[in-house]
Amino acid sequence: MTFFRSMRALVCSVLIAGCASTPSVSPPAELPVPVAAKPALLEVQPSDAQVIAAVDEERNVFFQSGAAQMDGAGLQTVQRHAERLRANPKLVVTLLGYTDDLGSPSYNLAIAEQRINAVAKQLRAQGVPLKQIRRQVAGRETQAQACRSAECRARMRQVEFSYAE
Repeated sequence: MTFFRSMRALVCSVLIAGCASTPSVSPPAELPVPVAAKPALLEVQPSDAQVIAAVDEERNVFFQSGAAQMDGAGLQTVQRHAERLRANPKLVVTLLGYTDDLGSPSYNLAIAEQRINAVAKQLRAQGVPLKQIRRQVAGRETQAQACRSAECRARMRQVEFSYAE
């Protein structure tokens, strides 16, 4: 028992001695002077005319609302791109499918996929090898949210030809 009392006395002495010592305090480091934050730039939504002007007619096939069938202009666009791809077998195109901001996200993804499939099928029918065609569904394009007119939304319902050169 004396052993345990001696140990307890020793532990208490060490604790008391540790508490009695003065901790060394270093002088406070200089705090950095706060720099005024730059004001966030206001995001300006482009106008419908700006959105429409930014769409390259030559690189896109456009679709009617809720449809995946191409019109005559769309078929001509596909034909021009098919000729380019056949002329350069190392060239790869990615078909990017976009939609307007109407409809649910799942519906828009499904219709964008159908439109991509229609364009890819037409490319294949015109002799473009499958290895030159990639697909990517984008659904709602960020610019589509800026559209307020039917004409603008019509430009967002597209399959875009994007080349990796």
